[in-house]
Amino acid sequence: MIRYRIPIPSIYVGLTKGSTNRGRLFRKYVQGYLKRTYPDMKLIKTEGMCAVCERRG
Repeated sequence: MIRYRIPIPSIYVGLTKGSTNRGRLFRKYVQGYLKRTYPDMKLIKTEGMCAVCERRG
């Protein structure tokens, strides 16, 4: 399958600052962002400030 690199808004770094489970919270924010903005994409992993995704279906 083709993998797509989608930039993650930098605001999510600031929103997770100070959280005890920062990595987990960041991933939840990214999943929510993708679900809302790119509903046909499925998150595979994050690389830096990019989400590596595949199309659903």
